[in-house]
This record gives sequence, structure tokens and C-alpha cells, in this order.
Amino acid sequence: MKYTHHMKVLAQYFSQHEETETTIARLADILNCSERHVKTIMNYLDKEGFVDWKTVRGRGKKPKLKLNYSLDAIRLNEAKEAIATENYREGFRHAEKLPAELQVAFQHWLQNHLGIVDSEEPLDILRYPFYETNLMMDPLHMISRHDAHMIQQIFDRLVEFDAATGKTFPKIAHHVESKDGMTWIFYLRKGVTFHHGKELTSEDVKTTFSRFPKEDSLVKNIHSIECVSKYVVKFHLKQKDYLFPRYLTGTRASIVPADVIEKDEKEFGRFPVGSGPYQLTKHDADIVRLDVFKNYYGLRPWLDRIDIIKAPSRFPLDPSHPLLLTAPDDSWKKVERMEEGADYIIFNCRKTGPVREKSFRKKLVQFIEPEKFCLPSEVVAHSFITERTKQLHPERKKPVEATPAFDGELLIAAQQIREGVNHKREADILKGQLEAAGIRAKVEIVPTSEWWNSETYEKYDLFVAGVGLAEDLFLSLLNLLQSKRMAIEPSLPEEMREFLTEKLTLIRETQTDKERWRLYFEIEDRLKSEYAILFLSHRSHTVYEQKDSAYVNIELDSYGRVDYRKVWKR
Repeated sequence: MKYTHHMKVLAQYFSQHEETETTIARLADILNCSERHVKTIMNYLDKEGFVDWKTVRGRGKKPKLKLNYSLDAIRLNEAKEAIATENYREGFRHAEKLPAELQVAFQHWLQNHLGIVDSEEPLDILRYPFYETNLMMDPLHMISRHDAHMIQQIFDRLVEFDAATGKTFPKIAHHVESKDGMTWIFYLRKGVTFHHGKELTSEDVKTTFSRFPKEDSLVKNIHSIECVSKYVVKFHLKQKDYLFPRYLTGTRASIVPADVIEKDEKEFGRFPVGSGPYQLTKHDADIVRLDVFKNYYGLRPWLDRIDIIKAPSRFPLDPSHPLLLTAPDDSWKKVERMEEGADYIIFNCRKTGPVREKSFRKKLVQFIEPEKFCLPSEVVAHSFITERTKQLHPERKKPVEATPAFDGELLIAAQQIREGVNHKREADILKGQLEAAGIRAKVEIVPTSEWWNSETYEKYDLFVAGVGLAEDLFLSLLNLLQSKRMAIEPSLPEEMREFLTEKLTLIRETQTDKERWRLYFEIEDRLKSEYAILFLSHRSHTVYEQKDSAYVNIELDSYGRVDYRKVWKR
């Protein structure tokens, strides 16, 4: 509203719905402006219905002013106007100052601006609020699932994985071949362009994988990358690996433009350029906006635009909105989903100290009660895979023989994914259980970015972490076992590392999924029998799916994300 500030000032001097005599001179003094401008302001406010302004001709007769809105009502209108003009941060700031009943009114009004909304332009727009996650959209440096989700929309990969069939299918590469599992040739599509207009070539593919640290699990088996021609790229491996194309379906393997990376790699994480179906067109304090990429080489998505409003986590958004994971009415069905992956404890078998001894680790495991770590919606895990957890029936723990003899203090590292999102709760529970057994312990929150450092594994005795597996469960598990960020491989003693390497080599050399899974579960069983890992819990999530709707696939997963590429209208 024009003159909102002036209206707020007037509300401090005049009562709502009470007609009061005043003068132009007094109003000029209150509003700190000229008498001429006072008349302009009052005529505008009267015309818009915010005040009743009556002037009477005749000497000594004073104008009469009545406010039609209270100060809080003005602030509510101010919040609405800010939201309507996409000044979301300002709108939420105004709304947070409102009393509870007007915050509810604001929330109800806000619902009309969410979901798939009408636009003055002929666009189908999905708009929904989400808290600030400090997105890192460079595939190489992504941290959270929020990052991965956005990268999935903005970038494409050489090949993709189909969970239903367990097979890869072509994307940027229209054909893949290998005769021996050692040399892999990818034939690229012609005319694939990045969002800034440059054609994607084999040089971009080479640049993408050349950026990775040599010890990274994704590239450590690559001996060299050869650009055979503009549209043909050849990977020479160190060891035979029939799973190699599967590695390239992961989000981190998204193809990036060489010229943009060379120009400003640091800024690339905030304003990425990909070749996927959506391009980032706005990313500021208010909103993250994706617009459909009109020159996309593949099938065009149905949604034209996605607006992700950055809502403050402290603001109590109305939970009745379906995009906030709560059913608005009976037309939505409740679906419980168990998450693949688990929270877990890693025992640092390499650090000098008592945890290095298997007998000590065994006694610790006897004291730890995984069920105490589970929230109401969670179940005790015995594997990273929920189906295997259901199949396993571990024996009940035997009574603890004796408290482990240790006079020192165990140091526990709680994984931190990003600011405010960590495993401190689980680490504190572990600390409490150890201290109940007479073992002193201390918890420190350690960002995932620091789990690369060898110093980290020289310092901490125990690591408390968690992982949610991606659509390709097997690939996620292989990455997990080899990642230095997840504490498993770096915490193993030499003989167990050799065992892990041997099994991973066999997995890469075999060509059947049945045999691969058998070998993987041998790894899990060995880690458990050596008391190198203790599984804690699988997470369960409730989402709501509409039973009968014109919109298909507009449903959230347990982390509040929609795969925009799959949404369409009947």
C-alpha cells in the first residue's frame, strides 16, 4: 500500500473506528511533511478505504478523521503486500510481529499463494515455502539432500538409473559400450546445450571428472579420460568394473560446463549452469526460482516454473497446507514410508586406545541399547537395508559380564550435515549410556566437511552418523563404504580394510546383482562381527498423497521435496 508508513504513524495517535477532529497543521507535524502533502496523503487513504477523511468548509470547522484499520491490521496488510510483490523475507518479518490470531489469518491468506497457482502469464507455477538450507548446487561439493534434489533438476548425467528395472538408461550419452569392463566408451548426443547456450562436448565430460580429488570413490579407479572426438569420450580404468556406468548415474556425476567452471568455480555453487530440464533464474534472500529450460534436449517438463519461498524456520507456517506434509482433508491418504539407510555408531578401530581392542568394543556394544535411540516413528536397524533388517532376528544381548576397564574419557564425534542439523541427540544418548556403565564420555559436533581429515580419525573414539540411501541403493552403499566423510573405511584396521577392498573388487568384477548383494552383506556381517559398526535406527516418515486429483506426482517425499520433472496435469 502506498503511504503505509504514514498510516502506521497515524495509528499511534488516533483510535480505530473513532471519529476525531484534527487539523491539517497537526497532521503535518505528526507525519513530518508539508500541509500540502498531508492533503494528498489523506485523500489517497480515504479513496482506498483505509480512513474516513471529512473536510468541512467554513472558518473554524476542523476536518474529521476516522481510522478503519488498527496498527496490527496495517501490519498484516503490509505483510500481504510484501508477499504479493515477492518480497518474502520482508513479508515474514512483518508477520512475525503480529499477534497470534492475525498470524493465523496471514497463514490462511498465504495458502492461496501456494501450490500450483494461476499466473498473469500463461504459466503453470508450483510455489511452496521451505526453510533456508544454504544450498550448494555444485555437484562436486554438495552436502545435503536438498542440494542433491536441486542438482537433479538443473543438471543431467551421462546415464540415469531406473530403480524399477535396476538398469541404467541413456541421457546425455545415447549409447555406452565396453568389451572387457576396463575401457568404457560413451557416445554423446549432438545438440545438447547448457543453459548459457554452449553445446555440451566430450571436453565438458572430461572436465567434470577431472575436478574430483584422486582419492574420491567416484574416480579413484579411473586411469585416464580420453576425448576421442567432440561427441565420444573414453574412460580407461585401473581395474575391471562392470558397475562403472552405475557410478555415473549419481548426482555428483552431473556434467558441468568447462568454460563456466574455469571462469568462477566458487560462484558456480550458488548460480550453477547445467544442461537439465530446469535452469536457475533467481536465487536471493527471498526465493529460489527454477524456470523450464526451453532448449532442453529431452522431454519438456509440464511445470513451467518452481518458486521455493525461503520461509524462516521459526515462523509457524500453517500445518494444514498439503505441501507441509499434513493432509488438508479426507481426500488425501496417509502413507507411512520407511527410509532406506540408518543411523549408526562407528568404533574407531585405528586410533590408539581401548576402542582399538575388539574385546573392549564388544563390551561397549553390550551396554548400548539401540531402541533407546529410536523416536516414536523409528525402528531398530540391523542393516542399512530395511528388508534385511526385517529378515534378521539377532539374539538377545547376553547380560553384561563386567564394566570395561577404562579410566580415561571417550571422545564422540556427532556428524553435522549443516548448521542446526546434526546427530547430537543420538550422540548425547550414547554418552548417557556409556556414563551409566561407568565410562566417561564427551560429545563434540563435527561438520561432515571435516571428516575428510586424517586428524579427525586420530582424535575421536566413536562417530555417530546417519545416511539416507539414494534411489540406486547398491551404488549408495558402495559410495558409503568408500567415503571418508562417513567414517566407516577410515576407522577400520588394516586387515579389515584389506577384506573390504577384496570384496569391493569382487563386486565390481561380477555381472549379476544377486552375487553383488551376497558379497555386500558379507561386508556388513563382518563389520558387525568385529564390532566396528552398530546400527541404531531406520527412520519412518508420514507423507500424504491425494486420492483423486487433476495433478499427478505432485507429492512430497519425507524431506519435503517434489520431483518437478515428473509433475503433470490430467
